[in-house]
Amino acid sequence: MNRPSLIHCFTPFLFLDYVLIFSISKLWEAPVSLLLKLTIPQTSPSQWSRFYQSANIALCPLALLYSCKSFMPMDHAVIFLIPQMHLPLWLVVLFSSSALAILHFIVEKEPPKTDQLHVVLVAFVMSVFWISNVAGELLNCLAALGKILNLPPTILGLTVLAWGNSVGDLVADVAVAKAGQPALAMAGCFAGPMFNMLIGLGTALVIQTAKVYPEPYVLHFHVSIVTAFVFLFLSLMGSLLVVTWSRFRVPRFWGFCLVGLYVIFIFVSLIIAKFST
Repeated sequence: MNRPSLIHCFTPFLFLDYVLIFSISKLWEAPVSLLLKLTIPQTSPSQWSRFYQSANIALCPLALLYSCKSFMPMDHAVIFLIPQMHLPLWLVVLFSSSALAILHFIVEKEPPKTDQLHVVLVAFVMSVFWISNVAGELLNCLAALGKILNLPPTILGLTVLAWGNSVGDLVADVAVAKAGQPALAMAGCFAGPMFNMLIGLGTALVIQTAKVYPEPYVLHFHVSIVTAFVFLFLSLMGSLLVVTWSRFRVPRFWGFCLVGLYVIFIFVSLIIAKFST
């Protein structure tokens, strides 16, 4: 008679561990998924829900008001209905949007037959809202991590934040290149950072300078930021020269050169952080 192998003995325990991990992930995912459904409209008519659509109408304006709290406080007093009645702005927005949500829930009973442009735009704006808030919390965590490890914020931004911000683009570009569209992947590699630098950095500077106006906003440059600009300039100019010299073909060796250049950049940045503290 054959004795049971060690793998067969541990199979029930592995299955129980898998069930436990799956249950914990579902418990963690459930409230997050519910919150996203309440604030991000479903763009596909097949996923339309009258309850969630009404909840979107009620909660999306309040979420957008929260994102604009730097311009207008949420507890700003507003005259509502009666001249003597002063209510906070968030309560007025919530009351108005809730009234529209109830009206929508009563009137709309059938899903739309086609995709609606305004629903897609609202879904996009709310997705940006959540990404912005999650990024803000990530920055707070990075700041706390920098204080604990006694690291300058610039090094955290050049390493951990940069990796977390770019891993999605990396996966998408590699997948597009493997799908047989290298030109699209190359365009995405340059268009994504360009959008971040021109729109992201430009918008941040506009908001920050508006806060201190009419005083000028003093931008404190760390030596690691200057180093990042130097390596960025070298990579862009090198790519321009190599691709042009190769008749707009990207040779394999240049890919290894770019990876090596980034490794050198990380090494130099860590050395600067070590001796500048």
